[in-house]
Amino acid sequence: MSYGQSSYRCGCGYYVGQTKRYLPQVQLDAHTTILSNTSRTTLKQTYTNPTSHDIKQCLYTFPLYDGASVVAFDCRIGNRVLRGVVKERSQAKATFDRAVSRGETAGYLEQSLDASDVFSTRLGNIPANETIHVDITYVGELKHDAEADGIRFTIPTRIAPRYGSASDAQPSPASGTQGKGGISITVDASVAEGSFIRGIQSPSHPIAVTMGATSTSIGSEVAMHKASATLSLGSTELDQDFVLLVLTKETGTPKAILESHPTLPNQRALMLTLVPKFSLPRSNPEIVFVADRSGSMENNIPTLKSALKVFLKSLPVGVRFNICSFGSRNSFLWPKSQAYSRDSLNKALAHVETFKADYGGTDIFDALRETINNRHGDISCEVMLLTDGAIWNQNSLVTYLNGEVEGSKASLRLFALGVGDDVSHSLIEGVARAGSGFAQTVKNNEKLDSKVIRMLKGALSPHTTDYSLEIKYDDQDSEEEDFELVEKVAESLKVLLSDTETPTQSEAKEPKKPTSFFDDAPGKAGPEKPPSADNANTDPFAHLPAISVPKIIQTPQVIPPLYPFSRTSVYLLFSGDSHNIPQSVTLRAKSEHGPLELEIPVEVLSSPGQTVHQLAARKAILELEEGRGWIYEAKGTDDAKSLVKERYPSRFDEMVQREAVRLGVRFQVGGKWSSFVAVQANDDGSEGEELDMSEPPVASANDSDEDMGFGCFDMSTPSTPVSRTGGDGTVKLCSFGGAPSPASSTYRYAAMGQMPLFADKRMGSQLASLTPQNKWRPVSASQYSGTFEATGDSSQAARTGRGGRARDLGRGRRAPTAAPAPPQTANEKVHAVIELQDFEGWWEHSKALSTILEIEVPRARTKEWVTMLVVRWLEVRMKAEAEVWELVVEKARTWLEGQVMGEGEMERLKREVDGLVK
Repeated sequence: MSYGQSSYRCGCGYYVGQTKRYLPQVQLDAHTTILSNTSRTTLKQTYTNPTSHDIKQCLYTFPLYDGASVVAFDCRIGNRVLRGVVKERSQAKATFDRAVSRGETAGYLEQSLDASDVFSTRLGNIPANETIHVDITYVGELKHDAEADGIRFTIPTRIAPRYGSASDAQPSPASGTQGKGGISITVDASVAEGSFIRGIQSPSHPIAVTMGATSTSIGSEVAMHKASATLSLGSTELDQDFVLLVLTKETGTPKAILESHPTLPNQRALMLTLVPKFSLPRSNPEIVFVADRSGSMENNIPTLKSALKVFLKSLPVGVRFNICSFGSRNSFLWPKSQAYSRDSLNKALAHVETFKADYGGTDIFDALRETINNRHGDISCEVMLLTDGAIWNQNSLVTYLNGEVEGSKASLRLFALGVGDDVSHSLIEGVARAGSGFAQTVKNNEKLDSKVIRMLKGALSPHTTDYSLEIKYDDQDSEEEDFELVEKVAESLKVLLSDTETPTQSEAKEPKKPTSFFDDAPGKAGPEKPPSADNANTDPFAHLPAISVPKIIQTPQVIPPLYPFSRTSVYLLFSGDSHNIPQSVTLRAKSEHGPLELEIPVEVLSSPGQTVHQLAARKAILELEEGRGWIYEAKGTDDAKSLVKERYPSRFDEMVQREAVRLGVRFQVGGKWSSFVAVQANDDGSEGEELDMSEPPVASANDSDEDMGFGCFDMSTPSTPVSRTGGDGTVKLCSFGGAPSPASSTYRYAAMGQMPLFADKRMGSQLASLTPQNKWRPVSASQYSGTFEATGDSSQAARTGRGGRARDLGRGRRAPTAAPAPPQTANEKVHAVIELQDFEGWWEHSKALSTILEIEVPRARTKEWVTMLVVRWLEVRMKAEAEVWELVVEKARTWLEGQVMGEGEMERLKREVDGLVK
């Protein structure tokens, strides 16, 4: 498929002959519980079949945030509830098809083979004039938002058109009948007692906020570690991703949480999470900015240019840099990266000003390959990818990056900044994971300075290597007091191997009877019979060599570099063999400046749960899907030098798939190779035996939410069911909502208008009068506020720019432009000051500078004096914007120190200018 220009609005689609039609969507509800840095979301999608005949099958394709772990899938038709269970993908699909062929109502949920953030739901045999409820529950980690210094929760609402072709079915743009229901999103946030929630914001939609209580505890005593946010709309469509920022105190405090499984004996999982805070001297690497200028970036070019300008102006002297523009083709600003100088900076800034979305399709693979091949080989290279990630072929890109980063011996890292309202989170997160960097996203019109600066600081940080974990146990089997047992996680990767083709000892003692070359006994001659449905559940991996599971599975298997202010989570899955309880976890790493170390005490949850287990299983499965994970590092106990992947090269890909399926079935987590299927047989057992992965019994997918949460927190859903829905289902790309109306099949990049609000009983009519604003303020249960990011009509602005000024420039004349308005906000003033800084770090007298500072700068003053004035103005008057000017001030102070200014002279200048600044 080539790159499409239509905006895809999906409904739950089915065909009548060659005509595609849609089930009207009645309601879309989502309820999310946020606990610290994890979330559990239940999407409830309600459809109706208004026709007088049964619908054989319909398809709904929808997005979830990258890394989300689908842990429950239920369908309710009338009074019948079908519970989903996880099976190997082909077995689950076969089970669904057999149920549909028998005339039974059934459901099936699968992940796309090409993108981990795209899922599809199939519903079979939908009765006439019936209502269908589809519930999907998923858990996930939350990103640390550098700009807000809080946690960021995202509900993706559509899959933007992507370049390339997918291996499974793709949705296509079409028109249909819009459902007349509504959408309701409720988010309840809680943090540990002793901490508190400072506020809740949404840069994407107007929200109602309640501080001191959740939606299930309104009326009880106010608790500042709880809060709730609600969005209600009178349409079943969202025009952009729903984003929520929860601002909390001490979100980055290192924690190690141990959870016991409620049904699997002695099964434990540990989650280690922290937002590192450490400082090492920065390095001077090569930095290459790989900028997406494909057609899908048309509305995102202003944001892209703003981000690049902040990057370029904040680079320190001593680095080398380059810019690669890509689309269907790619080009570099220079053949090789250049030293950062006044001339190279000016050329780069002028180059960025010319950026347009005129490079065609989105070929990220070739652009990154050319960038990596073109790098200098004697210094480390940091690649900064800026894109919306609108491609399908993500697997080959991740596989390529795995090999390049591993082969570089820690001299290559990749960071990704997702730009725009339709970012493919699976692409940018996948690139960052494979590239040992980290990813962030910035929506159009969202403040981006802090994110860009922190990403640049990550690229400038020295490379840290050899990360390892040690677990300290309180050995309950030892009779000695204060006896501690220490175990290195890496040592658990020696596994028992047994080739299934090797006869057992009992078989070897008793020789097998010979088989005749000609045997015409009844029933043995003639063609083979096709396998019956009764044998459909046989183990598809039975022919593979057996391999034992490690005592401890660590994920990610290779701990990625830790970066200041970027959240890192590592999980450990313990087998049921050990009864020892971990007391602490020690994280170690090496750098050129010496070793790093942190010991974190383990907090044991008071009640069993599944959340940590399911998060750990999903992360382990995702690693396997991306060509990494414990099995890639595993060695046999009989030969410590022989890797499993080298011992069985022809079967290793299937062994990887088998392990992913084992984890999915054991912990009831969906993935690329394991899917949910909901049929009547799941409840009455008539479908036959499930896939036996040689593990203890699997917990039911419909366990209560109380059993699934962190034991010491309330993970339960509201006692009164919140009807939540989200249907859409075309045969490819989509947004939450009902079937698209003819008006919605507009030009791909036309801006969407504001969706109407409707009032519910709790919110009253006050919601209708909500005004867009960019500030959060605390409200009571009867007052509502939020932050709103107005979309406006950016397409009109783009057309004006192309049709007006661009045409004049094409004739060789410069169109007259109005004088720019003076900066008003603190952020605008800081950016204006940065624009006036020389690449070496100094400022000099100018009328523009005096106007911005609101200080009359004497013309006779030296550069040193003016530079100190600006530095102190930033430090004193612009404290709130510190993350924007931090690297700029560092560059200025470095320049001042280079002017042979001793501490006494620096202090004298500081005293002089402070009289003007304070």
